[in-house]
Amino acid sequence: MKKIYIFIASLLLCACSAEQAEEFAFRKTAENDLIEMCASEGKNESCEQSVKDQIKSCMIKSNWRKYLEAEDDEKEMMRFVTSFYPCFKDKNGDSYF
Repeated sequence: MKKIYIFIASLLLCACSAEQAEEFAFRKTAENDLIEMCASEGKNESCEQSVKDQIKSCMIKSNWRKYLEAEDDEKEMMRFVTSFYPCFKDKNGDSYF
């Protein structure tokens, strides 16, 4: 199944600009990491669904591109982390992370 997913992703990337490909890669990597965090922390399935539903808006709110462009800037990394992770909320408005 993973091979099919990688193949489809490759096809999609060929039709995208470099910026779109970069966003796709960042979003999918972050989404997978967050879903693993949901599972490892024993959070319920709504955590996983919230990650899938909110990933794009949380990337925008946290200005992910500024973080990516800053590379090794510790201050920028902390700014991103403190705005990105708490952005994922449950139905009561409480943060998952």
